[in-house]
Amino acid sequence: MTTAGSRPSSRLGLIIGVAAFAGGLWLLLNAMGVGVPPFRRLWPALFLIAAVAALVDFLFIKRVASSAGWMVAFFGLGILGFALTLGYTDLGKILDWLPSFPTIIGLALLTTWLVGGRQQTNLPVAGLVLVGLGLIGFGARFDFLKRILPSVQVIWAVLFLAGGAWLVWRYAIRAKSE
Repeated sequence: MTTAGSRPSSRLGLIIGVAAFAGGLWLLLNAMGVGVPPFRRLWPALFLIAAVAALVDFLFIKRVASSAGWMVAFFGLGILGFALTLGYTDLGKILDWLPSFPTIIGLALLTTWLVGGRQQTNLPVAGLVLVGLGLIGFGARFDFLKRILPSVQVIWAVLFLAGGAWLVWRYAIRAKSE
């Protein structure tokens, strides 16, 4: 017999349960003749439902930092899905929306790091690099971002400076503690 604290992760079960409930509600409303939008327009809502489930997991069940990170990732994927589905961007113009992926994952990693009490030292570097890559990708595609963002060379310089300074600081802290 296992106690509640030693059970394996239940986040996936929570997400699937909430998504199944939402899907069942949609099917029931559709069967009853209620004018629900077709699923081909609603599929990104599954990501938003998963984001809510991860938020519930974080706030009420486990309070682990990865739940907050998953919430950000699912929310970002849901917003991207609706942008594609509702015509705000075109699926065929992959270079317009592809930078969203490293940006979303980078923001999720940074959220996990911040919520986790800034314990893990590899998450901020990976998160900042991915967000930087996403911004570089967006900046290369959109004229208004080209005017707002610094040049690609400056962005890479800042990323290298920040990453190098962080590695030196991390090494100095470790050397000092030994």
